[in-house]
Amino acid sequence: LSNFLTLFKFSIFAKCLCLIHLTFLARFRHTTTTNEETDKNDMKQAILTLAVSIFLTLFSHASFAQQMNLLECMEYALENSLSIKQSENNLSNAELAKKEAVAAFFPSASASTSASLGFGRSIDPATNTYTTITTFSNSYNGGVSIPIFSVRRMISSLKMQKLSYESSQSSLEATKENVTREVMSCYFDVLYYLGMVDIAKQRLEASQRSLELVRVQFELGQRSRADMHEVEATVASNESTLISQQNSLDMSYISLRSAMNYTGEKPLEIDPEIGIESIVSCPSLDGVLDYALENHYTVRNADRSVRSSEISLSNAKWQMAPSLSSGISFSYGTSYYTRMGKLAVPVDDWATQMKGNRGSGLSLGSISIPIFSGFSRRNNKIRAQNNLRNAEINAENARRSLQTDITRAYQQMQGYGAQYIANRKRVETARVAYQGMEQKFEQGMVSPLDLQTSSMALLQAEADMLRTRLSYIIQCRIVDYYNGVSFIESAAIKK
Repeated sequence: LSNFLTLFKFSIFAKCLCLIHLTFLARFRHTTTTNEETDKNDMKQAILTLAVSIFLTLFSHASFAQQMNLLECMEYALENSLSIKQSENNLSNAELAKKEAVAAFFPSASASTSASLGFGRSIDPATNTYTTITTFSNSYNGGVSIPIFSVRRMISSLKMQKLSYESSQSSLEATKENVTREVMSCYFDVLYYLGMVDIAKQRLEASQRSLELVRVQFELGQRSRADMHEVEATVASNESTLISQQNSLDMSYISLRSAMNYTGEKPLEIDPEIGIESIVSCPSLDGVLDYALENHYTVRNADRSVRSSEISLSNAKWQMAPSLSSGISFSYGTSYYTRMGKLAVPVDDWATQMKGNRGSGLSLGSISIPIFSGFSRRNNKIRAQNNLRNAEINAENARRSLQTDITRAYQQMQGYGAQYIANRKRVETARVAYQGMEQKFEQGMVSPLDLQTSSMALLQAEADMLRTRLSYIIQCRIVDYYNGVSFIESAAIKK
C-alpha cells in the first residue's frame, strides 16, 4: 500500500494516516469475535505492526526518490543527451578533416609489390613472344610525391576545413545550451505545478474547514441545507482542481525526464527551493545587444558561411584560368621472372634480374588550359556568386532575428518583473480580504457564495504571482545567456 501511494505522490503524513486507519480497522473487526485477553494481545501486535509499517514507509520514501536541483538536472542531461553525443561525433569528424587538409601539404610515399603465375600460351617476358610455358613473375614499385604548388587548391581546402571545424564547435556549444535550456524550462514547469498543487491543497483544506463549520451551523439551525450543499459543491470543485493540478505535475515530470534523458531506477524529484527575494539589477539592453551580435553562435556561424562562400567564389574564378600543378613525383620499380616446367630454360638469378629490370621516373608538374567545357566554369562562377549573396542575406537575417529575440526577452523580463511586484501586493490584499470574509462567514454574516468568490480571488492571485515569479526568473536567465552567461553557469550561481 505504501508503494502504491508513493506512485501517486501522496505525502508521508497521508500514508501514515492510511496505515493507522487500516490497522485499527482490522483490530475493530477482530475484537468483535475475541475475548478481552486476546484483545490485549492483538492490540500489542497492532501497535507493533503499525510502528514497523510507519518506519518502512518513512524509510522507503527517503530512499525511493532521487532528488535533484536545477544544476544537477542540467549536468545529468549534458552527460546523457544523445544529441550532444551526435554533435561530439560531428566535431570529431570535422577535426579529422582539418588534419587531412594539413597533411596534404606534406610529401606522400607509396610502395607496392605483385606476383603472378601464368599457364599455357602467354608472352614470354624474356623474348616478348608468345609461347606455351609456365612462368612466374614478381615486381616491386615505390614512389614519393612532394607537392610544391597546386593553384590554391590545398590552401582553399584547409581554409574550408578550418571553418567547418569552427562551425562544428559552435554547433556543439549550441546543442549544449539548447539541452540545458530545455531542462530549465521543464524544471520550472515542475516548480510551477508543485506550487499549484500546494495552493490547491490549501484551498481544499480551507473549503473542508468551511464545510465542517456549515454542517455544525446547519445542525444548530443557523444555515440552510442549500448553504451546506453549496459548500459541498465548492469542496468537490477544489478536489477536482487538486486532481487536475496533480496530473499536470505528473506530466511535467515526464517532460523533465525526457529532456534529461533520465534512465535512473528511482523516481525523479526536484528541489523546490529556488526563488528571488527582490527584483535584481540587470545589464542594459544596448550592452546585451552589442555583446550578443558580436559573440553569439548564430552570428558567428552566419559569418563563417559568408567566408566559406567567398572561398568557393574565388575557387570558381580560378577554374576559368589555366591550371598549373607543380611538384616533384619520383617513382622506382623492378621485376623478376622465371620459367617453370619441363620446357623451362635457365634464366638470370633473382639479384641479376632485380638490378637489370629496374626503372625510374620523374614528374615535375603539368599545365591545363581550359578552352570550352559547356559553360560549366562560367555557370559555377555565377552559382558561387548567388550563394555568396544568399549567405550575406542569411547573415543579416540572423542578426535581425537575434536582435528581435533579445529585445523580446528583455521586454518580457521587465514585464514579468513588474507583474510579479504587482501580484505580490495583490496576494497580500486578497489574503487579508479572504481572512476577513472567512471570519464573517463563521459569524453567519456572508453567504457561501461570497466566501467562494473571495477564495477564488485569492487562488487566482497566488497562481498569477507564482507564474510571473517563475517566468521572471526564466527571462532573467535567458537575458544572462545572451550576455555571455550560459544556463548551467547561471544555475550554478543562482542555485
